[in-house]
Amino acid sequence: MKVFGFDLLPYPEHMDHLKVDGELPYPLPKQHFRPDLAVSNYREHLDAWALMEELGFDGIGFNEHHTSPYGMMASPNLMAAAASQRTNRMKLLIYGNCLPIHEPLRLAEELAMLDCLTDGRLISGFVRGIPREYIAYGVDLGESRWPQGCLPAPFGTSCQVLWTFPSSPY
Repeated sequence: MKVFGFDLLPYPEHMDHLKVDGELPYPLPKQHFRPDLAVSNYREHLDAWALMEELGFDGIGFNEHHTSPYGMMASPNLMAAAASQRTNRMKLLIYGNCLPIHEPLRLAEELAMLDCLTDGRLISGFVRGIPREYIAYGVDLGESRWPQGCLPAPFGTSCQVLWTFPSSPY
């Protein structure tokens, strides 16, 4: 058995008092964001992930969410890169990048870089995301689905070319 933690990296201040009909308004006005809390929150989570390694966890999982205080991880790749410099053994699971809002080749390159930075400790998965992320990026939600078991063609092709081409550095 392997034991992984999973961290949404939520904003550290409760915002229930701002809810309208049980939901936070979108977009949430910036006056409700405190940069000092965000800075300390990121630092505390990085410290916690390093402690998890000391305690024997096998890995930590990250995911991507946008425009939400429920998850302050707009780039799980950046967080995995930061965690890779604070840990030595734990697997770093990105579950995952929201494929429909990314440029496929760029994402494939970042994951290849992360695999090198982590010395092979990277595990990567992909997610569809939630509606507010599509709104934020101007992507049609209807274009976010792909056949079960298949990656969207542009992403799959980019990965195949990048990761198997003889002159690729990855």
